[in-house]
Amino acid sequence: MLRANHAVRLGLRAASRNPELPFAKALLDQAGNVLAVLPLVLAGLLVAAALQEDLLLAAALIPRVFTVLSWPIAGAILAAIAVGFTASMLFWAGALPLLAADAEMNRRPPRGNFIPLLGRGAARTIAAGALGWGMSLLLTLCLVAALLFGAAAAAIRPSAGVFVGMAAVGASGIPGAILVDLLGRLTLVRAAAFGDPLTVAVAKAASLLGQRLGALLVVTGAFVFLELIVASVATAITGALSGTSLFDPGAELVAMAPRAAVGVAAAAVFAWLEVGRMGALAAIVADAEGLIEPPTPAEPPPVADLVVEALPADEA
Repeated sequence: MLRANHAVRLGLRAASRNPELPFAKALLDQAGNVLAVLPLVLAGLLVAAALQEDLLLAAALIPRVFTVLSWPIAGAILAAIAVGFTASMLFWAGALPLLAADAEMNRRPPRGNFIPLLGRGAARTIAAGALGWGMSLLLTLCLVAALLFGAAAAAIRPSAGVFVGMAAVGASGIPGAILVDLLGRLTLVRAAAFGDPLTVAVAKAASLLGQRLGALLVVTGAFVFLELIVASVATAITGALSGTSLFDPGAELVAMAPRAAVGVAAAAVFAWLEVGRMGALAAIVADAEGLIEPPTPAEPPPVADLVVEALPADEA
């Protein structure tokens, strides 16, 4: 059985042996962030253009402008999210089989397989990703609804039981989100790397989650810890770029370029960790299928050799 620490090593090794995958993931993440912000920038430009004509008239028309632009902007944001989600799922459709093959063969897979794998598993991967995203959204909505119901009950008839129940619901949100996220990721790995239909992928992912829950939680905790270290270092560097002054426009302007460089570097490291995390999960799934041989421990030397080596000896 594959240990969690060895799965983490396999995932990071696969991400390092295939550097084009983290690079492509970083580009997709940055492009998705820019795409999601564009509708808001467009709305701001339209409002700024209205303000330039007549301040009094523009102030009266601002509520109407926002009312008219609300649905188009919401539609543009949803379209940007859909495009980013589809691009991410297409990436995993080609990347996850390569990561699983790297963990199985313990070497870099042959070149030229990304596009054929993407075309073969795109539909299954998109369906699995949509299911995982839907489960996370449903859990969030259920938690919010339960907290709102508890707040209403506490306002009408406050009692210790209501507050205890709200605290229990809020505390269960973190482990519930972790478990749902793991289930969605394992379903994605099963659908993309092993070609399972959606129902079979969900069933096998849930079974593996119950069997290897400890190892999966250790893998998740290890990568979350690494991501926290990267975020702390990036925040410390960007905070130090401004100097000790409270607000200096010149210093802030000069610090924009280094901050952008730090942001790009942090995005690349985050993408490498994300690819390594999915590679570690793919290694655990491949181990459950019997495709990965556990490392053979080195045989310890005989006790007599250890004793002889420990004895003092004359160099002459």
